[in-house]
Amino acid sequence: MSEQRRSFEKAQQAEAGHYTTDPSSDGSEKGVKVTPPASHPVGATKAWLTVLGCFCIQFCTVASVNSFGVFEDYYVSEFLPSSSASRVSWIIGLEILLQLGLGVIGGKLCDLGHTRVVFATGSIIYLVSFFMLSLTKEDQYYQVILAQGVGMGIGVGLCYVPALVTAALHFPGRQAIAMGIVISAGSFGGGIFSIMINQLIPKHGFPSAIRATAYLSLGLLAIGNLLVTVPPRPPKAVAGDTPLLYTPYLLTLFSGFLGQLGGLFPLFYIQLFADSHHMAEGFIFYSVAAMSFSTAFGRVVPSYFADKYGVVGTYIVCAIINAGCAFIMFGASHPAGLIVFCILYGFFFGSATSLFSPVITALMPSEADRGKLVGVAMAPVAISSLIGSPVGGAIIGSGLDWWKGIVWTGVLMGTSAAIQVVARILHRKNLKLRAATA
Repeated sequence: MSEQRRSFEKAQQAEAGHYTTDPSSDGSEKGVKVTPPASHPVGATKAWLTVLGCFCIQFCTVASVNSFGVFEDYYVSEFLPSSSASRVSWIIGLEILLQLGLGVIGGKLCDLGHTRVVFATGSIIYLVSFFMLSLTKEDQYYQVILAQGVGMGIGVGLCYVPALVTAALHFPGRQAIAMGIVISAGSFGGGIFSIMINQLIPKHGFPSAIRATAYLSLGLLAIGNLLVTVPPRPPKAVAGDTPLLYTPYLLTLFSGFLGQLGGLFPLFYIQLFADSHHMAEGFIFYSVAAMSFSTAFGRVVPSYFADKYGVVGTYIVCAIINAGCAFIMFGASHPAGLIVFCILYGFFFGSATSLFSPVITALMPSEADRGKLVGVAMAPVAISSLIGSPVGGAIIGSGLDWWKGIVWTGVLMGTSAAIQVVARILHRKNLKLRAATA
C-alpha cells in the first residue's frame, strides 16, 4: 500500500514538472525519477534580470497584438473605410499567425544556442515595420497588412517563444510563474498601447501616434536585449523522452486550437460591441483597457498556484471558468455589465493562455528540446488565431448578431476544457505506470 502511495506521489510531482529522465542502460523511459528542483543555473540575480528583459521584449511586441481592438475600431470607422470589420480582422489574424507559427523556428534556434541573434533579428524587423506603419496611407489596405500583419508579425514571432523558453530555463521547477510574468507583459503593454493610441490619434493624428509608440518600443527592446542572460544549454535528452505523437500532448494541442479559435472573439470585438450598444466613448475605452490589465493579472496570479498545486489541473479550472465567463457578455449591453465582463473574462482568458505553455513543458519535460516542443505547440494555436477573428466577424455578420458570437466563444472554450480533462486523465495514468515500474 505504501509503495502505491509513493508511486502516486511521484506521478503528482511529475505532472507539476518536477521530474527528469535518467536514461537506463537500454535507453528506455524506465529511468524516470523525481528530482528536486535545481537552483538558478546562473544565479538568482541574472535569472530575475532575464525575466525583466524578456518582460520588456514581450511588453512592446505582443502589445501590438493585444491592443488591436483600438486599431480595428479606428481602421473600420476612419482609416480603412472601404474595408469591412471581417476584412480588417485578417490583419490581426495574420500577425498572430506569424507570432505563434514562427515559434517553431524561434524555439528551435533557441535550442541550438542562437537566442541572442533571434532576439536581435526579431527586434529590428519589428521596429522597422512599426515605423513603416506610420507611413501608410489612408484606405490603402495592402500597406497596412504588409506593415502590421506581415512585418510586425514576423518580429513578434521571432521573439515570442524564445522569451518564454529563456525565462523558464532560469527557473527549473518554477517555470509557470516565470512564464506567467513574461506572458503578462503583453497584456500590460496592450493596455498602455491602447491608452497611448487612443489619446494621441485625436490630438496628433495616426502617423505621430504610431511613431511615438514605436519609439517607446525601441527603448524597451534595447533594454530587454541587454538584460537577457542565456543560461547554459541542458544536456541533450534521450530521443524517446520527447515523442511528439504522445497522445496527451496532441490532445492539448487540439484543446489549445479550439480555445484560441473561440477565445479571441470577445477581445477583438468588445470595443465594437460597446459602440453598437451606444455607450459613452470614454467609458468604452477604459473598459477595454481594464480588460487588458485584468488579462495581465490573470497571467501572473494563477501561475503561482500552478507551480504549487500542479499546472495541468490549474489550467483546466481556469479554462472551465473562462468558458462560463463568456456568457456574461449577454449582460454586457450596459456599462455595469460591460465592466464586470471585461474584468472577469480578461482575467480567466489570461490565465488559460498563460498556462498553456507551462502545460506543454509539464507534459513533455525535456529541457533540451523545450523550444521545439513549445514552438510546435504554438502552430495549431497560430492557425486558429489566423481564422478566429475573421470567422467571428463572419458569424455576427453585417447585422452584428452578437448572440451568435457569444455562443460560439462559450461552446468552443467549454469543449477545449473538456478535451484537456481527457488529456490529463491519460497523462496521469501514464505517469502512474512509469512511476510504478521505476
